[in-house]
Amino acid sequence: MERGAVARIGHKPGLRIGELIPTTSRSFEKRLVIAVSIIVLAILGLQFVSHDRANALAHEGEDLRRTVSMATQSDRLLKLVIRFKLDSRAAIPPGPDGMARYAGALTDTAMDIEEVVNALRLDGLGAIDPARHDQVFQDLDRVVEGFVSQRNTSSSNSSARRLDEMLNAATALSDESQARRDQAIARLEGSAQRWNRQVAIFALVLLALALAIHFDISRNILPALRRMHGSLKRLAEGDLDVPIERFKLVELRDLARSLETFRRNALAVQDLAFADPSTDLPNRRAFVQIAPRLLMNRDHDAPAFIALIDIDRFKYINDDFGHESSDRLVRLLGERMREALGEDALLARIGGDEFAIYCATQDQAPPGIVCDALTRAVRQPFELDGTAISITVSIGFAEIESADGDIEHILHRADLALYASKRNGRNRATRFNADLSQERDLDRALERDLAEALGGGQLRMVYQPIYPTTNAAQEIEALVRWRHPRLGEISPGRFIPAAERSGVMPELGAWIVDRALSDLSRWAGLAMSVNLSPIQLQQEGFVSFLLEACQKYRISPRRVILEVTETISIERNARALLTLELLRNAGFRIALDDFGTGYSSLCMMKNFKFDRLKLDRSLVIDIGEDETSRAVFDAAVQMARQIGAEVVAEGVSEEALVETALVAGCTHLQGFHLSQPVEAQTIQEIYDAALRKAERATAMAVAQVS
Repeated sequence: MERGAVARIGHKPGLRIGELIPTTSRSFEKRLVIAVSIIVLAILGLQFVSHDRANALAHEGEDLRRTVSMATQSDRLLKLVIRFKLDSRAAIPPGPDGMARYAGALTDTAMDIEEVVNALRLDGLGAIDPARHDQVFQDLDRVVEGFVSQRNTSSSNSSARRLDEMLNAATALSDESQARRDQAIARLEGSAQRWNRQVAIFALVLLALALAIHFDISRNILPALRRMHGSLKRLAEGDLDVPIERFKLVELRDLARSLETFRRNALAVQDLAFADPSTDLPNRRAFVQIAPRLLMNRDHDAPAFIALIDIDRFKYINDDFGHESSDRLVRLLGERMREALGEDALLARIGGDEFAIYCATQDQAPPGIVCDALTRAVRQPFELDGTAISITVSIGFAEIESADGDIEHILHRADLALYASKRNGRNRATRFNADLSQERDLDRALERDLAEALGGGQLRMVYQPIYPTTNAAQEIEALVRWRHPRLGEISPGRFIPAAERSGVMPELGAWIVDRALSDLSRWAGLAMSVNLSPIQLQQEGFVSFLLEACQKYRISPRRVILEVTETISIERNARALLTLELLRNAGFRIALDDFGTGYSSLCMMKNFKFDRLKLDRSLVIDIGEDETSRAVFDAAVQMARQIGAEVVAEGVSEEALVETALVAGCTHLQGFHLSQPVEAQTIQEIYDAALRKAERATAMAVAQVS
């Protein structure tokens, strides 16, 4: 069907609610909102009218009941008065008995009259007017007495006049009551008729509105939706030549405009399929297709390589600055790397924070030099929304050995080298070699075997003494070791990350704490440092677990120093900070391990007051030979002492470092020169010997003084 023919479908003549009600324009949403609003208002109006009419009918029904009661009492009063008059005119039978019967009949009737009069006084409708009727219907006993005792006297005449007045009043009261009753009946009938008319009007309005909505939907809305569905179906099937109708309904008109834009843009989607929209760099698909062509056309004398680049700790950047800022940072990083690499290199964004490079260096520069220069260029701060942000990247690269190399295979090699850069501390470039595949396989094997090692007795604890520079209590650090049945001794630096990756760290951490505290319970007077993984601080109930373990082995929390590293990033982790606060409040001491190895240590010290800082061995090893290292070491020690923290110098591997650390102000020393990690059974011997040596020194000092 041609576009013109399709367009003409939308112009079929027909009744539209939008044309009947101008305020709705041609928007289905407005029509529906107005219709529903009218229905709701009609229902609310009907509810209001029904409630009002129900109250009115109830009031008028009660009024009718009371007027009917008043009319009944008035009729009874009239009859009693007439009866009283007739009885008063009756001849008195001779004898005392006749006189008594005559007086009793009059008295009974008088009492009935008084009862009805009292009822009319209490009906609340004002039937008995005190000003008009009280004198008429009062003192009926005198009236009776006038008829009984002086039948032919003036008293009898007075009673007769009173009786006539009563008859006139009762007649008037009966007529008035009948009139009130008739008026109440008329009012009740009128209210019922008005209620019926109002309900009928509301029902007709709702019915007419429902019919109008049904007509509009069936004649106008549904046919337009069917035509739109047909266009969408053809687009979904890949028919980009389908003409899009111009609808009169606002909603469909906007959708049709969007579909037309989509249809036009889809014709150029082939160009967009190979580009990353955020950075305008090629994407992975483009890289995999373009790199082989560049590889075939390169100068074979020029070294060529493929590198993968990953932003270190990109998650923290997202958490701190948000995804929008992170996207802008990625774009700025891409621009800087493209500028550093030059036009001859192919740079692509292949993931959220991952880039790929194909580079054939024309100046014969080795790939390692190019990648190292790239890491240095990236370290320069980026200006983002008025804030200077410093980042680092990890790079893994693989050299291309032949022109027909498999790009995916080379990318896999570069990925192995990137993994090695991440594992070895980040912020570096690593070249692929065959050993990396073996190391990756080894890491996978360690992840698989850790669960078996926990239950198979392959793990054990060793302890390295920590020597105070004063007379403080003696200390040790608990260190876990793994003797693999096939691979032999595995260092904690290798299997602890594997435990964190495989999800075994909570079980491994619990085993370490339980075993270390069990051993500590046998060494009275010693304090022990225990390393914690960031994952442990995320565990629910970790604080109560530690306290229960101390209670189980009857160990004071003050004897336990918990060591955490800057990788915990407590400045970004409120849960970890809260856990550390709870542990300190419970009595544990908290130490920051490996201080000086990363950029976030100072931020951590600002957000949490550590009891102890352990200076990394990289700060200690050169202090005896290099003045710069010595200055950095001294500054770190002084900064720690200024905040009131103890300072432990790790990695004391020779005698010369001892004196330097003492002069700088370290409170504790630890290293192979002083003692290597030893098995648990040796700890008591070491400290017993130290105690005996201290006692001998004290005795000699006392003897010299004497």
